[in-house]
Amino acid sequence: MSDVYIVKNQNNHYASKQKEWVDGSNPKALFRSPHKDEAINMVFELSSKDINVRAEAISCELDESKAPIVEVLNPIPDPEPIPEASESPEAEEGADISNQPELAINAAEETVSEREAEATTA
Repeated sequence: MSDVYIVKNQNNHYASKQKEWVDGSNPKALFRSPHKDEAINMVFELSSKDINVRAEAISCELDESKAPIVEVLNPIPDPEPIPEASESPEAEEGADISNQPELAINAAEETVSEREAEATTA
């Protein structure tokens, strides 16, 4: 078996071919290079994106299928699913709708309509 260089950070995550941090559960997707200077360049690029990253180029053996043999120490959790919004969201009375512009506009239009109705009946 031959050796390659991979990039590992302080959280025991590995650099992927897409320059993202992954947990190593899919070793074929990991960045790898037979040349240490290319791995060091990858460390530099990833550290330039995020100054808090502490990464290093390390030597690693390949398995029979030419994938790096790595240990998954700190798995990255799957992102939580985003709840689907209802088709006709309505603002509840007293609810904070400042971060929902559509609801704020609808609430403002309803208030104007109510005032117009009151003015015509008075």
